[in-house]
Amino acid sequence: MSGSHTNSGVYVCDECGDVSFGDSSSCCDESMSAVEATPVESPDLAVVLRDVFGISETGLKVCLCLMEDGESTASDVAERLGIDRSTVGRQLNHLTDIGLLDKRQRLLKDGGYVNVYSPVPVEEVRRRLTVGLYAWMEEALELVEHVNREKLDALARADGEGDDEQAGIYWDG
Repeated sequence: MSGSHTNSGVYVCDECGDVSFGDSSSCCDESMSAVEATPVESPDLAVVLRDVFGISETGLKVCLCLMEDGESTASDVAERLGIDRSTVGRQLNHLTDIGLLDKRQRLLKDGGYVNVYSPVPVEEVRRRLTVGLYAWMEEALELVEHVNREKLDALARADGEGDDEQAGIYWDG
């Protein structure tokens, strides 16, 4: 847990206690007050990339390889990193889906085509990750808003089996 307080744009309504992030507009016809907020655990980039965007360590290696090479095929990346081509292909598709890479098709002389991947400029990556983080945060806040004792009990009992949507949650113990 971090010991430093940050001014992170967290506000609380003095009347009803509602909490808002980045929006100090009024609630209950009262203005909201800024509160000092300390993260439970300070995030690091690897955790954010993994937990919010689903980028594995392998995915990060693939992305960095393309940032260095500028443009490559899945086979080229797999050979350079010594990773199975199908694994690299899955990572490239995921990185393309979340907007970190661009994909285009190159026609082959003998017919057919090959997918060629290239990195998106860093400023654009930063913008896309910011938008994605805000979208993730909005959904996470919605989950927190609906927390109640029954849901917490169900999560604690979840053993990873069955059709329960929350089953299989990983708990550090």
